Amino acid sequence: MLRFLTGPVHLDEDGEELRTKLALHLAEAVQRPVQVVASRSYASVAEMVGRGDAELAWLPPAIFVRAEQASPVRLLCAVERSRGAGYRGVLFVPQDSDVQTPDALTGKRVAWVDRDSCAGHLFPRLALREAGLEPNDMFGEQRFEGSHGAVVRAVMRGDADCGATHAQTLDDGETLMLAGWQPYAGHDGMRALLVTAPIPPDVICASSALDPDALDDVRQALLALHESDDAQLLDEFFGGHKLIAAHTADYDAVRAAML
Repeated sequence: MLRFLTGPVHLDEDGEELRTKLALHLAEAVQRPVQVVASRSYASVAEMVGRGDAELAWLPPAIFVRAEQASPVRLLCAVERSRGAGYRGVLFVPQDSDVQTPDALTGKRVAWVDRDSCAGHLFPRLALREAGLEPNDMFGEQRFEGSHGAVVRAVMRGDADCGATHAQTLDDGETLMLAGWQPYAGHDGMRALLVTAPIPPDVICASSALDPDALDDVRQALLALHESDDAQLLDEFFGGHKLIAAHTADYDAVRAAML
């Protein structure tokens, strides 16, 4: 039995159906039973795959980097998001805020998502440093809200002056297609002060418990998912366009942001 762990995604009944569909697809492709299991935290997923208690895991970039540093996990592929859209982080303020530039955030209160959130913490901090600002010193208060929605709500309530969330841009890297504040504050309720460099996608990795022959079979099955009868799982389960080949060097920007 191959165990494929995910974080706290699709935790409702529809999610259980999606996990079953993915398990059946992979089982047929690799000719062995597969179980897809959702965990309540990414930390527990990383620990289990690091110990070899599970063969496969779907991890966000920063969690993957930490897992790779601590254990012999192997990168199988990455989740390609929508074509023509770059996934980035943004620092945002209310539309009517008098703050117009990142340096004007000095002394302000910022809301982050989580210490390991690339869009909601790590990449905005890196972008501030690249702009000559030191995030450890510039803010009057830093708070971690636990989710993108909670960050937006904190800014809407006035508990924070600015927040960090995710966004998708056109190829120019500046024009926003989607932003994490939109479901809560509307399209024009907030505005971006700073847009980060592109963030590498989520990964699917394997633990040392997966033997080399099975590893190649699983990788090929995942990379071919977009050509199969179950291709809808890419959008419904992974929230992506296809699964693509990836290399650990693709995550050097994440490592830099974590310093």
